[in-house]
Amino acid sequence: MGTSGSGKSTAAKQIAKLLSLKHVEIDDLMWLPNWTKRDSSELQSILQEEQSEGSVVIDGNYAGKGISPSPGDVLVFLDYPRRLVISRLTRRSLARVIFRKELWSGNREEFKSQVSPDPGLNPILFAYLTQAKRHSTYTKVIQDFTHTENYIIKTPKQLRKLLGALQ
Repeated sequence: MGTSGSGKSTAAKQIAKLLSLKHVEIDDLMWLPNWTKRDSSELQSILQEEQSEGSVVIDGNYAGKGISPSPGDVLVFLDYPRRLVISRLTRRSLARVIFRKELWSGNREEFKSQVSPDPGLNPILFAYLTQAKRHSTYTKVIQDFTHTENYIIKTPKQLRKLLGALQ
């Protein structure tokens, strides 16, 4: 888990590959065509079904989707500094716009979204405005879930170390 642009999907794919587990991306399940969000109860049901099929690596902020971690789960919170997240997100978003990268359900980021003053449309502004709240929310989640193995990753170097330990 982590703020938008923190690298959740990239890290989760690497972890899933290292552990030979299925990778589930919440954004892939959540976003329907035309940037319509799936109903939250339907999303919860799909996530629960994915988990019932065995061990899985889920990326996204699923604790905020009504799914509670179980004993033995591992939580990884990518808690990078705002400047790193925003610089990465800016590069990623601009590349998606320039190369017209198809995302979930055929959706694509558009340039007008990148310059919109509406954080609901502008992923960079959204990340900037929500980063501090997500830091405090996910730090609390990590502290509250004492029945799980928890990691708060503050730097890419710490993530590389964690990934190295999985090899």
